[in-house]
Parts: sequence; C-alpha cells; structure tokens
Amino acid sequence: MTDEEKLLEQQKRLSEQQQELLKKLRAIGSDIWGGLSGGAEAPSGEAAGQTSAPSPAPEAGQMAAAEKTKKREVLHRPEVTLDNLWMTADETIDWTEALSRETPADGLTGQELWRFYHEQAEQVLRGNVAAYARVLRKTNPLGELTAYADGMTMRAPSAERVEGSFTCREELLRQHGAAYLASMGLRIARDLFACLPVTEVGVTAYQNGEKVLEVTYPRDALRHVAFSFINPVELTERCGGIIRTEAAQ
Repeated sequence: MTDEEKLLEQQKRLSEQQQELLKKLRAIGSDIWGGLSGGAEAPSGEAAGQTSAPSPAPEAGQMAAAEKTKKREVLHRPEVTLDNLWMTADETIDWTEALSRETPADGLTGQELWRFYHEQAEQVLRGNVAAYARVLRKTNPLGELTAYADGMTMRAPSAERVEGSFTCREELLRQHGAAYLASMGLRIARDLFACLPVTEVGVTAYQNGEKVLEVTYPRDALRHVAFSFINPVELTERCGGIIRTEAAQ
C-alpha cells in the first residue's frame, strides 16, 4: 500500500469515529430536551419553546444612582450625635509617610489629596505655620461638626499649637449645657490632632459674645484614653478647662 493510500485509510477511519461520536452526542441531547418537553417544568419566567428577552440596559442616571447607593453602603457608619460625638475622630495623617511616598499606601486616600500631603509634608514636619494653614483650608477637619455650631474657625498660632473656636447653637447649649461644650471641645481637639503634628490644641466656645468654654488639650493627655468609656466633661476639666453655662440661661 502506498503512502497516499495509507493516508486515505487513516482519514476514513477518523471520519467514521467522528460520525459515531456525533451520533452519541445527538442521543444525549435528545434525552435532555425530550425530558424537558415531556413534562419537566421550564425555568421560572420562561415558557416551553421560548427564550426570555435580555433585560434592557439601565439608563445612565439609574447606573449613577446605583453606584451612589453602593458607596453609601460601603461608607455607612453609626450616626454621629452628641451622645457619641467625642468617641470618633478623623483618620490621622501620617506626615512621615506622606513625605516618603508619592502614592498612598492605605488604598483609601485619593491620589490628588495624597499628592497635596506629599507636597506639604516637609514643611508640615518642620512646623511651618503657613503650611499648617494650607492643610487646614484643604482638609477642613472640622467640617463634620458644622451642624452643631453657628460658626467655626481654625488657626495655627505656632508650630506646637492649633486652635479651634465655635459659636454655640443656642438650643443645644440650653438643652445639654456642659456636656455639649465638652463634647464639642474634645472632638475638635481630636480632629485637629489627627490633622497636624502639634503638641496641644486650644478650644474656645462663645455664646452671645461671651466665652463659655476655654480649654487646652495636651496631646499626651489624650494619647491612651479609651474614649468610648470616658465622661467628656470630666476629661475637659482635668485638662484645665473652664466651662460656663450661665450664658445659656
């Protein structure tokens, strides 16, 4: 037998094997679909012999709304109230890491904001008060507290000290008194400590033009405090705070 004849014989045998395989596959398919048409229930929402139409693509507005909902779910945390205001605080900015890295390591800080940190880090670590002021304007660390005050200000008078002041909400001061003042003072201190590497934060509160809170919180005094279990009034007074509630009367 010539080589050409051998090749034809091999092709013939291969063709016969393929035909046999196709017969087996058809038999299997017949068993499956025959069982379905013979009384098996079609998948929910589909009639026998029909296919469900693809769902229409969501409109752009629907997609945006869905994405916002997902983000809200991811970022959800317990509502901040006067009962827990001092227990939480902003994430601490690691200025040493910001100086050494051009990209964030935590995966949470946006690249644009991290670039700002990186640009300011050297001057911040040197205690440059102008850099402090730029950071305060950019990050607005007391932004979450504006609902609890009629006005707020921040300033950096020195490399070691940052100050925050607020004008009281009259109804909150009247209802909660010293607890309101101390809760605000402690939360302001914690947020400013998280923002800048200072050793103390001064907080002042005003009502009707009168000073109703004056306190300086040293960083060391707050370093190992279990905030979920402390009384903010007692802690503020231990830090030398002066609380006057007569203006609320």
